[in-house]
Parts: sequence; structure tokens; C-alpha cells
Amino acid sequence: MIYKIIFSPEAFRELEIAECYFKAINLRDFFLTDFSKQLSFLERMPLARQIRYKQVRIHQFEKVNYSIHYVVVGLQVQILHILNQKQDF
Repeated sequence: MIYKIIFSPEAFRELEIAECYFKAINLRDFFLTDFSKQLSFLERMPLARQIRYKQVRIHQFEKVNYSIHYVVVGLQVQILHILNQKQDF
């Protein structure tokens, strides 16, 4: 079963900021490849991650120090935040 991915405005903005950062250090393609892999995983198996707080699940990127915070509602994965693991939120 394939779940539909939906980005919150905050997640979209955080993705743009991360992409800009990786572009500045010439690793944009590296970051986007990893991000694409993680989205593919979430489309197929979003329930594989445990609930961490307030129905929010956290999925770690494979190669960069970022994570996706999301909730599953029906057949949708609603991405709330895309955060660097060393930033305060």
C-alpha cells in the first residue's frame, strides 16, 4: 500500500533551508538523494516507526543528520517538520 505524502508549510520551509545549506557546501545532490530515499520509505512503511510524542513519529535520514517528524492519518503521511538533529526546536 502506498501512502500519500503531505508537507506542512513549516516542513516545506525547513526543507528549503536545508537544501540551501547543502547547496552552499556543494552537497545538495547528496542531501536530496537521501531525502528521496526517506520519502520512498515513508510512502511504503510509515507505521514502521514508533510514536514518540503526541502521535508524532520520527524517521532518521540514512546519511545526513536530519530527521522527519510526521503523523499518519488514514492513508496520508503528514510531514510536520524536517529538522537537523543538532538544532533546538
